[in-house]
Amino acid sequence: MGLPSLLAGRQRQTHEITLRPGDRVLMYTDGVTEARGSDGAEFGLERFADYIIRATAARELAPETLRRLIHSILDSSTSRLRDDATILMFEWSHPPR
Repeated sequence: MGLPSLLAGRQRQTHEITLRPGDRVLMYTDGVTEARGSDGAEFGLERFADYIIRATAARELAPETLRRLIHSILDSSTSRLRDDATILMFEWSHPPR
């Protein structure tokens, strides 16, 4: 993901974390937070993070969270996105009982 390390000018760092059932991983491109509304203001990292935190606290399912977030980003903009805007969230679901 991202530029090859030869082009980045520095070594890549590897981070490891143990995930448990119920954990979510969220990846996104800068086009998501840099999407601009009709007033020219960016959607912004703070608004993006707040949206995700509130949806998670409300126990929204990952697909619904992303659906609503994407609509919020697109609805705040009067024109097409100017950059790629990619969001990926996956969740380790509990096995059915």
